[in-house]
Amino acid sequence: MPIFRFTMTMLLLLTTVRAGGGQVVSAPVLEPPSPAPVAGAQTVTQVQSTVALQITTPLAVFYGETVDGLAQVTANDGSPVTGTVSFYDGPTSFCTLTLADGASCPASVATGFSAGTHVFTAAYSGDATHQPATSNAVTVVVKQDTTATTMSSSINPVSAGGSVVYTAQVQGAHGAVAGTVGFFDGTASMGSAVVDSNGRATLSVVMVAPGVHKITTVYAGDANSAGSTSAEMDEEVTARLSPSMTMLNVSADPVTANESATFTAHVTGGTNAPTGMVAFVEGGAMLGSAMLDAAGLAAWSTSSLSVGSHSIVARYAGDVSTEPSVSGVLDVTVDPAAQPSGGFTLTESVVTVTAGGIATIPIKVAPGSIFARAMSVSCSGLPDEASCVLASGALQIRTVAPRDCATPAPYSAAGVGSAGPMLAGLVAILIPKRRRALRSLLAALCAVLAMGASTGCGTGNCTDLGSRPGTYAVTVTGSAGGVSTSQKVKLVVMP
Repeated sequence: MPIFRFTMTMLLLLTTVRAGGGQVVSAPVLEPPSPAPVAGAQTVTQVQSTVALQITTPLAVFYGETVDGLAQVTANDGSPVTGTVSFYDGPTSFCTLTLADGASCPASVATGFSAGTHVFTAAYSGDATHQPATSNAVTVVVKQDTTATTMSSSINPVSAGGSVVYTAQVQGAHGAVAGTVGFFDGTASMGSAVVDSNGRATLSVVMVAPGVHKITTVYAGDANSAGSTSAEMDEEVTARLSPSMTMLNVSADPVTANESATFTAHVTGGTNAPTGMVAFVEGGAMLGSAMLDAAGLAAWSTSSLSVGSHSIVARYAGDVSTEPSVSGVLDVTVDPAAQPSGGFTLTESVVTVTAGGIATIPIKVAPGSIFARAMSVSCSGLPDEASCVLASGALQIRTVAPRDCATPAPYSAAGVGSAGPMLAGLVAILIPKRRRALRSLLAALCAVLAMGASTGCGTGNCTDLGSRPGTYAVTVTGSAGGVSTSQKVKLVVMP
């Protein structure tokens, strides 16, 4: 922070002085005039004072670098001084300060120092009791700043007759640059442009001659900044492209699903036959591509288009002498595939029925199919005592409820029928061999119980009667005119 302090001497620290944008420390050599004596007034002897100016930065700087310094005002008798100090660059004052603690020149008072030699001085105004004084002169040399120039092109390569915007960027090593930039194609000037406040200059040029052009930009420099030249850039100018036109057609419309359709693009235009690739695109997504043949045709075939409407275009990429082009939109409809002769479709894949009930599954038959005229069905994988029939255009799977054996015993009940023979047989095994008559009687009893278990009569055991609950994979086969086709359905039988 610049400071100003009172002691037996007074110090005034200048603000930073920038060559080309900061503040400067200087003062004229001329002494301010002494005040005229007043008639009848008592003469006051003023104390002599001195001003010392010191530059704290190097005495040789580049344009844009900082110059710093301070002024010291001293009364010969050590008394306090008041008044002002003015700072000069040669005869020009750029800042005047009232002696006070912390006084410093504002940044806005100077516009910078150009390249050259500058003589800085500081002048004290004096006050009622102190004489004016001028400091020693300090010489500072400001040298030209160094610069660097780069360039860029808005488009490279460019077609003959096309416009290119060249941009030069000039950068000073220490300060801002000003002046003009020349643009050259080899040694031929293409024009010039003024550098803006950001060091940028642009020029728009129409490139006519095909070939490779050596482009450079040259910053001319000015009194404060040295000139510089960009690196050479190769600008490729291609021969002017011929316009092209692309047309698209399809082998069939509508197309049947899963059948092949061929899309053919025809590209015309230019003195030479167009070459290169054609892309077949739907909604921005490329479906396929093909190369142009000698006749300008590109064909692509597919059988994977989904059922429905499709909007397709052909995009020609262009080549070294022909411009790209896009065909008009071709709308193509894909119809569902026809049902095979004799085909039928079960409209449900899973059916549920309570034991003793009927499951009905509608059947869809393709129009014109032989199944629409005469059809018979058979089913495999059905539960016991179940059957299937064709009735009123539907498949019926008929199940049988459990038999009534004078008992409401469910399927899961084992009854006595199986336990009786097992128990009788076990007893027979444990009876000693010498009691043969008893063993024979038990064997007969076991046989009778076994017969009762197998028939279920009088025992209440109905586990083997009717369609048992469970899940069954049933195959339904339809036949008509010597043609057969099968489909599967899952049958769930509930208790």
